Amino acid sequence: MSLTSVESNGILPIMSDSGNRRRRLLLSALYVVSLALLCWFAADGYSYYSTAYSERPHHQDYRQLRPAGTTGLLYGYAGSAMMILMLIYSIRKRTRLLGRAIPLQSMLMFHIFLGIMGPLLIVLHTSFKVQGLVAVSFWSMVAVAVSGFFGRYLYLQIPRNIQGSELTLQELERLNTELTDQLRKRFQFDDTAAAKLDRVTSKFAASYRGGPLQAVLLLLLGDLFRFHIRRRFIRDVMRAVPLPGRELREFTRLAFTRALLQRRVALLEKVQRIFHYWHVIHKPFAIIMYVIMLIHVGVAVWTGYGWVW
Repeated sequence: MSLTSVESNGILPIMSDSGNRRRRLLLSALYVVSLALLCWFAADGYSYYSTAYSERPHHQDYRQLRPAGTTGLLYGYAGSAMMILMLIYSIRKRTRLLGRAIPLQSMLMFHIFLGIMGPLLIVLHTSFKVQGLVAVSFWSMVAVAVSGFFGRYLYLQIPRNIQGSELTLQELERLNTELTDQLRKRFQFDDTAAAKLDRVTSKFAASYRGGPLQAVLLLLLGDLFRFHIRRRFIRDVMRAVPLPGRELREFTRLAFTRALLQRRVALLEKVQRIFHYWHVIHKPFAIIMYVIMLIHVGVAVWTGYGWVW
């Protein structure tokens, strides 16, 4: 696999092909439109939502915006539908029922979109007031959503191919070797220059040491302050391997890409272990959320409170 194919397959986090960019632009537009609608719904009902709970029955919008109101029920059903549609990703990931036409990464992005918009609609359904058994489902939903962000971050730290399948350690080592060969050929490195670059890169990867949890926390901090870390890495590279100005920008970009890949190789086992523990915590909250949500919807329909018309 050449450097070009590595970049176009999106294996490295800072690379993406045109198809990925189009999907991300489409998803970004979907986020903007959806969040704008949610803000409009919240602003439209602000007078009711800001009214004291004991005074809400006297509000003119009570029959529409209360959880059992016409609009409140629509929020609830839409949010619940989104939460159920999230299961499509799990079905696609674990079975062959949905085929392989849609990349797993694209389905994950849509899964996360549903996991954000669904709970926000549920918040509007509750009119910002939860109590009783439903509160357990609500806070389980919040726990699922919050832990989902962390899970998404861990997912991105495990290198994958364009189909979303994890790369093995041997595949990562091969990519690192091929990337190193590409740097040597493109910039005509000798063994001395290559050894200096290796020392800088090894120092960068070794800074993420410690146990799995400590390594992931350092990784998170490193990504939060990536601009400063990247600038420091480039400064160290420039001192070790001086190059003409016309080549410097391209070289430092590729060198940092290689350093990120080596960091992923070094942390692969630790991130996979934390990702396993995350599943152990994430799944029980999801099960509790779905069970109580189904009971809540079933009781509401059975008693007549869940009918919009």
